[in-house]
Amino acid sequence: MAPAGLSWQTLHDVGALALVDTDSQRAAAVVRPCTPELDITDIVEAERLVQAWVNATTRQEAEAALATRLRVDAVRLLQSLGWLLAMWAVTLHLRTGEQPHMVIRSLTYRGVWRGAQAPLSEHVWESLSERIRVGALAALTGDAEIASAFRQAVQRPAGIAEVLLHHALVVMDDLARSMHAIGVDPTNLAQTLAVYTAQPSALQPPSFRPLK
Repeated sequence: MAPAGLSWQTLHDVGALALVDTDSQRAAAVVRPCTPELDITDIVEAERLVQAWVNATTRQEAEAALATRLRVDAVRLLQSLGWLLAMWAVTLHLRTGEQPHMVIRSLTYRGVWRGAQAPLSEHVWESLSERIRVGALAALTGDAEIASAFRQAVQRPAGIAEVLLHHALVVMDDLARSMHAIGVDPTNLAQTLAVYTAQPSALQPPSFRPLK
């Protein structure tokens, strides 16, 4: 079942659904990801854990599960979060008309102790945010070079993946709040795609394309 303000429609492609904003009537095709680097099951699990993380009552358990997944395959987990951010950017576009890549470009960490009065710290925050944005853009565009740049960005320097995970979660929490504020609920979008699509017969990057 689609969250409030959204509806899903079937397409001829069994590996895709149309996501429609019921207010604006804008629509986008969302293709089930199926590549050696990323599968829908990865994204559904990441979505479940992100949703648990934003809930204070389940955050501790979610953090432990995310930390385990990070140790097993940091690149796959962070690529999953990038795909979710791209999905949310497309969903925001359907409601507001703002282009998805511009939504992604605006993503930033709105935590404490940020500002021009601490330029060195500000540079660190912005560097982390840029890595997160690159991951979302890679998922949005399906561009192989951007995807390669992101994979490198989450592996170097050593230990960066753990920092990026926390950074991405805060960015996602902030974006989800912005979506809820305008009546768009991003809950279980990937799960719905998984339930109502089948594995595509061939690789089909990117996962997102406008319909109208």
